[in-house]
Amino acid sequence: MIALLLAGTLAAAPVPRLAADVVVDRPTAGPVVAVLGDVTLTSDVVGDVVAVGGDVRLAPGASVRGDVVALGGRVTGAGTVTGRVASAGGLGLVGGAEAAASGGRVSALGLGLLRAGAWLVVGSLVILGFPERVRSLGHRVAADGWRSLLVGALAVGVWLALAVLALAVTNSPLGVAVVLAAVAVLLAFKLAGVVAVAWAAGRVLARVLPAGMRGETARTGAALFALLLLALVPLVGPLAWLVVNVVGIGAAVGALLERRPFALAVPGLATR
Repeated sequence: MIALLLAGTLAAAPVPRLAADVVVDRPTAGPVVAVLGDVTLTSDVVGDVVAVGGDVRLAPGASVRGDVVALGGRVTGAGTVTGRVASAGGLGLVGGAEAAASGGRVSALGLGLLRAGAWLVVGSLVILGFPERVRSLGHRVAADGWRSLLVGALAVGVWLALAVLALAVTNSPLGVAVVLAAVAVLLAFKLAGVVAVAWAAGRVLARVLPAGMRGETARTGAALFALLLLALVPLVGPLAWLVVNVVGIGAAVGALLERRPFALAVPGLATR
């Protein structure tokens, strides 16, 4: 009903901006898109909001009747969002806690611990549900970590370029839907990869763990917990977490590319 009442007074959706910030200070139709720039909202947007390589800031009183996506940035502020909130700042965990109506009353440490807890639960489910896949990717990380790092960096770069292209080609809900699907794919690779890195780290950590925690599942969970705690360390933590993410994504992408028919299309992969 509110959207219908606003429909007659909404400003047109702005043209996607490249390397420039976007400020929305009056009721506006979506999608609102910025590439390599930030989006700041002080009013209402009826539609989606997307920032690629930038942050989305929701001022008090601002609202988005749609989805909010920040690729390579964060979603912050006390505004409200009726749809999904997805952020991949430094390849971080998707979530919208920073944009909740709490107005930032939750401390950064509390949010970090909440994120770590969510990662630990989901990661444990992956370990228990797909042990063979985790083991295979873990062996890849342990045997060829540098290659995984390079493949991961390349894969993230290609992914980001395709997301930017999708937004530049179509300023429509379809373009935003494509980006949301791309975020889901990236997060799937990220989740599998991070757990694989934890598996590889768990083999090393097993040497100092009590005997009862040296089993594959227990040591992988302990290593994942240690990585999550490391990510909370100021300055060093975010960089270490970024490396873990890129290595994990590289391992997952490398494993996918070596499957047929990809390996048949690239003879060099088939011979490895």
